[in-house]
Amino acid sequence: MNVFDRASHRWRKGRKRGVSPIIATILLVAITVVLAAVLYVLISGLTKTGASTPYSLGMGISGTSGPAGTPASYYVTLSLAPTTGLTTGIMGMSVVNINGATQVNTAASANCINGAASPQTNCLGTAASGWYGVLVSSGGTVVATWAGGAWGALGTATTIPLTGAYTLIIVSEALYDGNGYTLSAYGTGSSTVSGSVSL
Repeated sequence: MNVFDRASHRWRKGRKRGVSPIIATILLVAITVVLAAVLYVLISGLTKTGASTPYSLGMGISGTSGPAGTPASYYVTLSLAPTTGLTTGIMGMSVVNINGATQVNTAASANCINGAASPQTNCLGTAASGWYGVLVSSGGTVVATWAGGAWGALGTATTIPLTGAYTLIIVSEALYDGNGYTLSAYGTGSSTVSGSVSL
């Protein structure tokens, strides 16, 4: 074999060399990490719970009354049409006036507690421009109150699956009915809750 043949042989042999073991290891690790990340995203997407499900609360005015009691207390009674799965645990409510200002959500009056009958007798206004909500069973008793920015029953937090069997009473010391006030539902967690009604 002449010198040129040897040089040509060495050149062909050199071209057949692969990447170094270190680079190969790095490439394998990188590919494994990328595949693991893709697999995690796919699996997490498939196993998602309904935590971010959009809910809606239909509300319709079924009656207004007041003033009654001392202080003067006004009541707007609402029928409810919630989507399946909506609970008080993932929903809050707010009231804004005609200028878009949020009205304070006050504490409920002392006699407006879980199990109280005749809410429009036991639930009185507690602030000149504030309000609170009273969830009422089909039997006419207080089930829970949305007061002070939280749902509660007997002074403790509560979660109640909402159905069309419940009614909602908005209690205020000021007259909301017909004065441009709007009640809206909203989500308190990762879920979204929509729904509003003009009081």
